[in-house]
Amino acid sequence: MDKKVVITGATSFIGQALIDRMCMESYKIIAVIRPDSYDKLKIYNQKKIHIIESDMSDYSKLGNKIGECDIFISLAWNGTRGIARDNAIQQKQNYFYSLQALHAAMEMGCKLFMSAGSQAEYGKVDGKILENAICHPITEYGKWKLAFYNEASLYCIKNKIAFKEPRFFSLYGENDAATTMVVDTIKKMLMNEPCKLTKCIQNWDYLYISDAIEGMMRLLDTECEDGAYNFGSGDVRQLKSYVEEMYALTKSTSKLLFGAVEYPHTGMVSIWPDINKLQETGWAAKVSFAEGIQKVINKYNISQVI
Repeated sequence: MDKKVVITGATSFIGQALIDRMCMESYKIIAVIRPDSYDKLKIYNQKKIHIIESDMSDYSKLGNKIGECDIFISLAWNGTRGIARDNAIQQKQNYFYSLQALHAAMEMGCKLFMSAGSQAEYGKVDGKILENAICHPITEYGKWKLAFYNEASLYCIKNKIAFKEPRFFSLYGENDAATTMVVDTIKKMLMNEPCKLTKCIQNWDYLYISDAIEGMMRLLDTECEDGAYNFGSGDVRQLKSYVEEMYALTKSTSKLLFGAVEYPHTGMVSIWPDINKLQETGWAAKVSFAEGIQKVINKYNISQVI
């Protein structure tokens, strides 16, 4: 019998990619989307998907709407970019809505709960970051993500639910938001426009979306310990090196204005995820940065021609 999986935040960058991948396997997918979602048409045509429209504030009612489920994947979280990351009211709401989703999952008889974590939970850490690092989040987003992780960990132990948290560092892909550094910069490079950047001297690790999805599938389908798993490619280098590789691949004549943008008030944050725990499940990144960026370039080259 197909496993029944509930996915909130189903139209997000990660959600859409995960649904595409899960439709290739034996899953019955319940996609929970906002009633006003602009992206719902992107998943309506999938044969294996049943769509439930629900505001995050109504997640406590999901049990009545859905019934039993095997797996619950919580991807919904508002205010993940820009100044909204320091909106304490909005981030605290996310925390409570996610708790409602967790409690609904328990009511549905869920055997495994997965939430989307973030490197923001760690805050500033010097050197390589392990999952057992002491966390000092510096944004409201990171603080409330961490608060939910801690609460969910205890709740799942108490109720005998397996709990996995992919802790994403920096994902990218051709379907990501146009405002991300990778997509925005590539579009400017393709138009040979000036690219205003920070000094880009911090360490960084980019992971292509399909590799991230395969990591999530590994956590869902294999016997592995509960808790957080760092998601990175293992290709850690100065952010400036990534920008210069994008520049070479686009064959751009843009001016790269390093230092034209100030670092945020939280200061410069370097990331260097230790991914040994995820690799021990048998997972490995397969898409190089050059290969992933070429896919982004291909999408925006075509869109410009059209």
